Amino acid sequence: MGQKLNKKDTVKAYLRLNFSPYSILDSATATIDSVTFTGSFIFNQPSGTYYFVVKHRNTIDTWSKSGGEVFTAGAIMNYDFTDLSSKAFGNNLVQVDNSPVRYAIYSGDVNKDGTIDASDQSETDNDALNSLSGYVRTDVTGDDFVDASDLSIVDNNVANGVSVIAP
Repeated sequence: MGQKLNKKDTVKAYLRLNFSPYSILDSATATIDSVTFTGSFIFNQPSGTYYFVVKHRNTIDTWSKSGGEVFTAGAIMNYDFTDLSSKAFGNNLVQVDNSPVRYAIYSGDVNKDGTIDASDQSETDNDALNSLSGYVRTDVTGDDFVDASDLSIVDNNVANGVSVIAP
């Protein structure tokens, strides 16, 4: 479990100020590799300390660690959410593997309202009942089929009260 994603997928990242009102300064889109969990995002901002916010079609928006992260203009920067839960604001990651220890962003916010709740559960349940397939937001496992495995993830995250944690 947790050693690779079912497929490569597109993710959008935002560079935000690290003080209120946390304005968005820039955004970039990348394809996350299914094996290395990496993607290349290019931001055109001066060096400074910023929050990085990761958005995906059916996951909880996830902010980088409290206080932000140092960004150096023109330099390659690596920010790895998978190795420590503290890399996400409020430790808002789920452990998906023990060896090696690996963390992931929570899946199941299919309507992108910031909370995995009954509305996400209902939509996923309906799509599973209708055997929906393809690149759809209720396919939280990324296997191109909406079924009990997707519903199980959403159900667990509803039970755990998963929502966006932001400054």
